[in-house]
Amino acid sequence: MRTIRAAALAALVGLAGAACTTTRAATPVDRPALEVPPPPPRVVTPLPSAPPQLEPVQDLGPVPPTIPKPRQQRDTSNQKPDPKPEEPKPVEPPPVAPPVQQPAPQLRLPESSGSPQASQIQEAINRARAVLNKVDYDRLPPAAKKAYNESKIFADQAADALKNNNLAIAKEFADKAERLAKELQGR
Repeated sequence: MRTIRAAALAALVGLAGAACTTTRAATPVDRPALEVPPPPPRVVTPLPSAPPQLEPVQDLGPVPPTIPKPRQQRDTSNQKPDPKPEEPKPVEPPPVAPPVQQPAPQLRLPESSGSPQASQIQEAINRARAVLNKVDYDRLPPAAKKAYNESKIFADQAADALKNNNLAIAKEFADKAERLAKELQGR
């Protein structure tokens, strides 16, 4: 019984599959080619040859001061009148004091020579100089002599920058001097 059902099912699937397929391909439809119109002609208007000449005007004299028009008051006849009219008090302008000139605040770097960062930089300079003092300059090869001289220069530049409170540059030079000195330490 199972085989009959399986055969019937296979036949139905085959018929359904055959019904969905076609044997010929659709032919493309011939359409006319698109015709692009030519661009419109350009119309360029010429610029005026020279600006119009203006005639000089005679001196008109001082300009009279303009007086502002009084503001229109709203019609208050529809509103209830106040039981007790108050007389308007003349408004006195507050006395104008001359502007107080405060001295401009001095610009200072947040880092000062007494900061912990400055002492760290000074320690790095001292360490680099201590290492350089232990190195025998005469026994160094030419490349190492160059590194020795550069380390000394960097240490001096770091000390100068530290005196000028330029801690960022002083730290950079001190680090370079110390690094070069440590490379020479084993020689």
